[in-house]
Amino acid sequence: MKIFISADIEGVAGVTVPEETNPDHKDFPKFARRMSLEVAAACEGAVAAGATDILVKDAHWHARNIDDALLPKETRLHRGWSGHPQAMMDGIDETFDATMFVGYHAMAGSGGNPLAHTKSGGLVQKMTINDVPTSEFRLSAFTAAMHRVPTAFLSGDQALCDEVAGYCDGIETYATMEGRGTSTTSVQPEVAVDRIRKGTEKALSGDLSKLLVDNPSRFKLAIEYKKAALAYRRGFYPGAFVENENTVCFETDDWFEALRFVVFVI
Repeated sequence: MKIFISADIEGVAGVTVPEETNPDHKDFPKFARRMSLEVAAACEGAVAAGATDILVKDAHWHARNIDDALLPKETRLHRGWSGHPQAMMDGIDETFDATMFVGYHAMAGSGGNPLAHTKSGGLVQKMTINDVPTSEFRLSAFTAAMHRVPTAFLSGDQALCDEVAGYCDGIETYATMEGRGTSTTSVQPEVAVDRIRKGTEKALSGDLSKLLVDNPSRFKLAIEYKKAALAYRRGFYPGAFVENENTVCFETDDWFEALRFVVFVI
């Protein structure tokens, strides 16, 4: 069994403020280690379920956060950003049996995580697909589905786990934290590691064919920027149009073209 894992940090147990996610800050190493241990737990659960090849995409900041020495020998680690439009899912293709997500977080505008954002907390106020507010998870799950790869497991904040239950029927989720205002309440880190390990093993031991996300036949992406000047310039992307002074839209029936739009306008 071949598994793809995409990992972020804002949904890792205990992460609360931007400094804890910034590689240049003194608080970061502790939380980078927690990210590494949660990813390692997901890999260990996958191995217990029969995985023999696991590709992990480090998908936070400069994408050089995970300590590969903590990962099982069946794992390969994709570090850095190639520039490919699949971004947080770079490396996935139709050869994988399932995909899993570790440390993911709530969408821009959500109160369920003080670090909630979609793609860029500094640029994007809100992103929608077919008028539905959209998280990074939804972008990633649609990318997996483009390759006909089922989405089996997610760990992250409670708000995101609640969101995905509505369109990923049967996915195994584990909430490491709940956010309120600028605060979080998290499980103890060792508990998170144990539950992620057990959750991924359970998820991959079931019928994966039932876990394929059903992508829409057509996509209308709308990105609302925090400043009108950002929307003006990005409105010149081929095929895009400015819906209002802060929002740029793009429509396509090809999800890869949607990804290309996102990577060039954010």
